[in-house]
Amino acid sequence: MNLKQLLKHAGVSSEIIKEVERKAARTTAEKEQQHLIETDAMAKHILKDVMPHLHAALTKTPPSKPKKTIIIPD
Repeated sequence: MNLKQLLKHAGVSSEIIKEVERKAARTTAEKEQQHLIETDAMAKHILKDVMPHLHAALTKTPPSKPKKTIIIPD
């Protein structure tokens, strides 16, 4: 049973039902917007922490291989 059916079953007027649905939709949109803002801030924070390490890893040159010496007997 959804919210509209529940309110109708309880005998609430249709105008109040419409207002409740409008308020619920607005609250849902506000929560979704808040979640988007929070995830954006989290992503920026993570990137800010990771970028120096990533930059250092990419600019670091790998160690050169040691040169092999071949000894020829006389």
